[in-house]
Amino acid sequence: MINSMTYKCYTASMVFDAEDKIVVGRVLDIDDIISFHGESVSEFEANFHAAIDDYLAAAAAEGPRFR
Repeated sequence: MINSMTYKCYTASMVFDAEDKIVVGRVLDIDDIISFHGESVSEFEANFHAAIDDYLAAAAAEGPRFR
């Protein structure tokens, strides 16, 4: 079983937190720290997409640091 998800060429880890009953994720292979979670896979996926979209919007506003 692969415990990751990809969106717009970014990959996030997926770890189930049994105590809090949530799926926790972190975007891999970038210098910045982007983490998020969801109470379901659908919510996790939506939050992952939103995190990447926000990151890309910040990159466009910031300029070359993100590229």
